[in-house]
Amino acid sequence: MMIDPTSLAWTIISLTSLSITAYVLNLYINIQNIISKRQHHCSKRQVVTVQELYIYPIKSCGEIRLPDSAKVIPIGFEHDRILQVVAKAAAADGKDSSPMDPDFSYCTPREKRYEKLFHVQPILMDGSSTLELSSKHVDSSFILKLDEVLSRFGSLVTRPTYTTVLGGASVQLDDCGPNVAKWLEEATGISGCRLVGISKNFTRYVKVNPDQGDDIPTGLMPSVSLADEAPFLLTTRSSLADLNKRLGKGKKVDMRRFRPNIVIDGLQPWEEDSLKRIRIGAVEFHVWQRCGRCTMTTIDRDTLERGGEPLSTLSNFRERDNGQRNFGMHLIPARPCDLTEERISVGDEIEVLEYDEERRAEWMRLFGESS
Repeated sequence: MMIDPTSLAWTIISLTSLSITAYVLNLYINIQNIISKRQHHCSKRQVVTVQELYIYPIKSCGEIRLPDSAKVIPIGFEHDRILQVVAKAAAADGKDSSPMDPDFSYCTPREKRYEKLFHVQPILMDGSSTLELSSKHVDSSFILKLDEVLSRFGSLVTRPTYTTVLGGASVQLDDCGPNVAKWLEEATGISGCRLVGISKNFTRYVKVNPDQGDDIPTGLMPSVSLADEAPFLLTTRSSLADLNKRLGKGKKVDMRRFRPNIVIDGLQPWEEDSLKRIRIGAVEFHVWQRCGRCTMTTIDRDTLERGGEPLSTLSNFRERDNGQRNFGMHLIPARPCDLTEERISVGDEIEVLEYDEERRAEWMRLFGESS
């Protein structure tokens, strides 16, 4: 059988053309898929919003979730961590200590004997001038008039039992009196405890954690309330979801374990690490220091049971040098002196003004490829 060379040539050309066409078509489809994924990824990232706002009027006690908005002041949200519970161990001679004794120390649920502090639940009333305290461990509640108690009584000097709480320095705070102290002792079982709070003359500055390696971004030393390190703490729903996925069924935790002020949604898991400057509403923030986590996160807020999680899992993929297991970012107002009537509201969009290139490269290497 004779094969026509011309027909063979045209056949080869046709097959080659079909192959090239298929290849080009397949390449085009792949490129369009990549573009579509990137556009989808960018569109998700463009809408980042505030989902939850919290304050903790008494440090280490229950949270108040604000339904609408929070007033921003230089030391944090208004009424956030303005009070704390202190106590003194019994004197060597067995006598009760005086409430004016300077050796009172901050009570933290990190110590099991103080864990019932988590069940002291505050509620703001009367235009935020009154704090109602309740607890499942007592039948009665207590009404605390904030303006009155913080100006009526004398002072206590508290020394923290560890340096990260108040920066290792003594801080003078106003005593809120014997009545609320008696109620707190019944609610928490902390013998001889006192409730103290900040006064108008209170001054304290942010606490730099040398193990994080995050320098203060502003030329001034920003101020802070009784919070551990900074005036605001930001967390994201996506990071909590990713953590819970890693924890597995039956081990999931809620956001109460991390005690944030601002919870946002719309970023990729752990992408908050890479932020440097953001604007929420009309307020601009430096996204400053990563938040290293401690054993407080391992305490169930309802049952007070203690375990290894979520710290054990965080250690597997979030531990940096010097043992810092991070969840959340500390914020500092970029212009704290301008904060007079500014508010942040649920639903506010977050505008990313600048990324930290070093932290973003780290996030891309660890999490970005799979996001």
